[in-house]
Amino acid sequence: MSSITARLILKGILIFMVTISTCFANKLIVDHKTISYTDTGSGKPLVLIHAFPTDKQLWNQQIDPLKKHFRVITLDLWGFGESSPTDGKAITMVQYADEVNALLNHLHIQHAIIGGESMGGYISLAFLNAYPEKVNGLILADTQSIADNADIKKKREASAQDVLEHGTESLINGFMPKALSSQASEKTKSFLHDIMQKQSATGIASALRGMALREDMSSTLAATSLPVLIITGEQDMLVSSQQSHDMHALAKNSQLVVIKNAGHLSNLEQEEQWNKAIIEVFG
Repeated sequence: MSSITARLILKGILIFMVTISTCFANKLIVDHKTISYTDTGSGKPLVLIHAFPTDKQLWNQQIDPLKKHFRVITLDLWGFGESSPTDGKAITMVQYADEVNALLNHLHIQHAIIGGESMGGYISLAFLNAYPEKVNGLILADTQSIADNADIKKKREASAQDVLEHGTESLINGFMPKALSSQASEKTKSFLHDIMQKQSATGIASALRGMALREDMSSTLAATSLPVLIITGEQDMLVSSQQSHDMHALAKNSQLVVIKNAGHLSNLEQEEQWNKAIIEVFG
């Protein structure tokens, strides 16, 4: 084998290795805690933060279409997926935002579009509040800027105690009909169910307790002049579409997109509509 041929083969192997590393999960250790993430595509960085109680697989239908326009980064929040487990005590939205910031620092990304669905939207707002200089734009999907009232806080704590004592099955069974519209395909239902079954009771309890502690971010949203894309599934049963309209009224530079024939996790049911909205606003 000639030296030129050997170099060409080595170059091909290296290109293949780089491709693999950006398509599949990578691991980062920060303060003895692991963050599992993917980093795919090129262009403007776009961070997608998953909903409760899922993991970064939630974005499987977004990565390939969006990586043609953005550098798409997804991660497992602590307690979910392949990131470090939690002990069931509260992980606040600010702490999850710190996790996102640690990942951006590791990737040497100074500015990014920050997007999240449901709980991921709470974290996106917490990130904007804590690290405004790092945000180029915001995506708030099927979420709200207000804090929980006393009744919802009590329900979250009761759910946290229940999953720790009896496991996650009851929570999953109760969540499934509310997460998707009645028109959702069996394939979509099965995909979501499989993701949720993989999550730990302690991770779910930590997130439930953290959501109950979050602050009202309405003033943060009202203060920003950054572009904000607000997305709501027209059949969302968990977060009223009125919350999206209220955020749209608050945010100076916002666009509101209603996803037809979709429930709470609108990106799963209508990925083409969802992806198109991202590309049209930020692409």
